[in-house]
Amino acid sequence: MPTHNVSEFELWQPGYAGAVVTVYIAGTSTPASLFTDEALSVSAANPQTLASLTDGDGRTYGKFTAPLYTSSPYYLNINTAEQTGIQRPALTTLTGENASGALVTPTGGSVASSLATILSRVVYAADYGALGSTASTNTTTIAAAIGAAAARNGVEVILPNGTFPITTLSLSSGVVLRGQGRGSTILQSSTGAEVVTVTGDRAGLRDLTLDGVSKVASSVGLFGKNRAEIVLERVEIKRFATGIHFKGLTRAEWIDLYVSDCDTGLKAHGDLNTGGGSDGGDYRHNAWLGGRVQQCSTTGIEFSYEDRICIANRIEDVGFTDNTGTAIIVNGARFTSLTGCWWSGNTGNLLVRDDTDATDIARLSNTVIGLVIDQGQMSGGTAIFRDTAQDVLLQQIDIRDVDFTLQTPITNRIAFYDCTEDSLVTVAGEGIKLVRWNRINTGASTGVTSDATATKAWAMALQPGQIVCLWVSAIGRRINAAQFFTQQAVIQAQRPGASLAYDTQTANFTAGRTITGATSGATAVIQADSDSGATGTLTLIDIVGTFLDNEIITDGAGGSATVNGTITLNNVGSPTLTNVATLNASSFGGLTAAANGGEIEIRVTGLAASTIEWTIDARVISN
Repeated sequence: MPTHNVSEFELWQPGYAGAVVTVYIAGTSTPASLFTDEALSVSAANPQTLASLTDGDGRTYGKFTAPLYTSSPYYLNINTAEQTGIQRPALTTLTGENASGALVTPTGGSVASSLATILSRVVYAADYGALGSTASTNTTTIAAAIGAAAARNGVEVILPNGTFPITTLSLSSGVVLRGQGRGSTILQSSTGAEVVTVTGDRAGLRDLTLDGVSKVASSVGLFGKNRAEIVLERVEIKRFATGIHFKGLTRAEWIDLYVSDCDTGLKAHGDLNTGGGSDGGDYRHNAWLGGRVQQCSTTGIEFSYEDRICIANRIEDVGFTDNTGTAIIVNGARFTSLTGCWWSGNTGNLLVRDDTDATDIARLSNTVIGLVIDQGQMSGGTAIFRDTAQDVLLQQIDIRDVDFTLQTPITNRIAFYDCTEDSLVTVAGEGIKLVRWNRINTGASTGVTSDATATKAWAMALQPGQIVCLWVSAIGRRINAAQFFTQQAVIQAQRPGASLAYDTQTANFTAGRTITGATSGATAVIQADSDSGATGTLTLIDIVGTFLDNEIITDGAGGSATVNGTITLNNVGSPTLTNVATLNASSFGGLTAAANGGEIEIRVTGLAASTIEWTIDARVISN
């Protein structure tokens, strides 16, 4: 309640000795309540008779006998003849006041908005009932807040910190439930049905956790049919039979979404929902940016053509970890993109297959076409490609210990482009349909030579044990004579595996096994073992790290010894060059190949007293 000092007669005023002053509520003829203290606890009379004072010149004065206070805007009536203007107390609280029309301009802003407009931009759930430990009460309160938000054409519903059991909720168009942070605001439900259903576009969740508690059968965390622009930002959905299920969704962009400990994390389905009213739709042009899918027992994400298209969806910077089922299933979906993602600790990383819906005429829409996985890492687990698998590309992926299976009955190829693979990668099935391509293993080089000296034109470093076969094309022209040349050749080379001496052997090593340094943690694959009893020399490939002198090395199959010295890297052996075709050889000295330490070099030799511009291009098959 505001407190206002009635100050007009706080000091002696000339001419008002003994005057009768009545204090009225502004705009009325009702006397205001007066008090002699700021706490408004000690009442004073109204009207007031002023005290009197006469000075030495005979002039008289009047004033209140004590300070007076009121909580009302007021005016004064003096001797029923004079009235003052209205005085209004300073605004220090809105208790008991209606300030909805008051205009407010943000600091630095230029547009004034009413308080009513500002406060209508969000709805606070706590204003619509109690929030606590009772599911039915919480559900009623939040549902009422959702209704109020829907009446304002869709705004955020703000939830406080805490864990709040609920049953089920429906989100209307534009209504977004917003908590105080993932893990800070938790909505829990053990209902064996759809817990949060989005019934309108642009609805969703922000800054909260949706928890199914015990993965109840048939429970679905978030559900919708044929929706658009659904919001999921900084949200965790966990412990449901199905975390998220959409039968048709378009133009959604989810940010920092975490799905964990579900049977299936996300069912991203193009689904007409024919058994439930034909109100589903396509699943297309959606994005999931940042977050994680983990500990799902059946499927992490399933992009699936059910009976409508699933097309042009992308996932960026999402980790798939520790899923005991398959992390991603691409079932008849088209033009799916996975960028900057990583797979670790999964039983299955990827399953790519066509859908088997017999109602799709000539299978025109339910085959997998266009899957790009780039700039990520895949470690352990399986990756299976079946059926059409057309235009499937793994690009710039670090692949370690993954078991690939290719079961494609038609002639499409699975392409690895600029990928790295360790020695534990395996390929089963139709391995001929796996194509590896590296930009580092191809390239053009240009230059000018004006003599018959061999000049280094292209080089490639080989790792221990690596073999290469190069197809080299060269063209050139003399710029001081009207001549040109072309040449094509095949070059083959190999770098022997590195040598590591050992002693104090306690058990024999096995070729093909991986040794590990007990101190350094370095690893390598044994290509051969020259065993002389307690001593010997290993030939190693796929070396990671640096082995230390006198550390113990073991191969996981009983083999054990102590390193004797440091590893020796052997030079590339002499390459062979086979000429395939040459045109106008007399205009060109020719191509030669040479080993230079750990590199293979291609050299260009010109002609004496001839200035030749040349270009070569080398394409490599390597292992």
